[in-house]
Amino acid sequence: MLEKLCMSLSVLIWLVAVAPSAWCEYEAVEVKDGCMVSGKVEFVGKIPEPAMLVVDKDRHVCGMKTRPSKKLIVDKDTRGIKNAVVYIVGMTKGKNFEAKWHFVLDQKECEFVPHVQVIPANSTLEIRNSDPMAHNIHAFSLKNATFNESIPSRGRPIAKSFGLKENIKVGCDRHGWMRAWVVVREDPYYCITGADGTFEITGILPGKYKIAVWHEAYDAEVLAATEKEVSLAPDQETRLSFKLPLD
Repeated sequence: MLEKLCMSLSVLIWLVAVAPSAWCEYEAVEVKDGCMVSGKVEFVGKIPEPAMLVVDKDRHVCGMKTRPSKKLIVDKDTRGIKNAVVYIVGMTKGKNFEAKWHFVLDQKECEFVPHVQVIPANSTLEIRNSDPMAHNIHAFSLKNATFNESIPSRGRPIAKSFGLKENIKVGCDRHGWMRAWVVVREDPYYCITGADGTFEITGILPGKYKIAVWHEAYDAEVLAATEKEVSLAPDQETRLSFKLPLD
């Protein structure tokens, strides 16, 4: 009896942990009369100076004693916020992914490049070390398997893949100021804002949607308050403005 109960519990745990990913698989279809959502993510209030990160080792490669944080980058002319990920919530059907399924995260002059990137689930992320000294790559994931591996000076890249949607913080334990984010998505309806805070998402099937923003500098409650509901007609372009205060 106890053995059967344990087996039942194991099956239940598997269903909770694994099955949702299978049940929510994205379906690529032909998109006719596709819609577009575009706009801007901008900062509200007095623009803060970037925090300064202390460079406390390997300065022959890493450079100066301090460097500005990339956690929150605001363009002073446009007030646009860089590296915000604008996405459509709960998309299960629509346009196909672009052909690119190979992405790169490099370590150059003791900094991750790029600082934020979005990759499709199950694509390949190639992690490189272009510096003349060793680094390591530490992924602080919760849904996907975490890892912490060393990469020797200009050594062979490490290939990783993530099967579940998640915003993954990445660090280097040897150089504590190094940070990056890998945002894993299960559908292609997203855009990373540029330096001026603008975004554009195209090829959307007509219908009602919720548009949301993720940014590393803001907690989930603040970001949830900015979500917008839209109703898109065929061939329609809808412009949105997301305003984020100092958290």
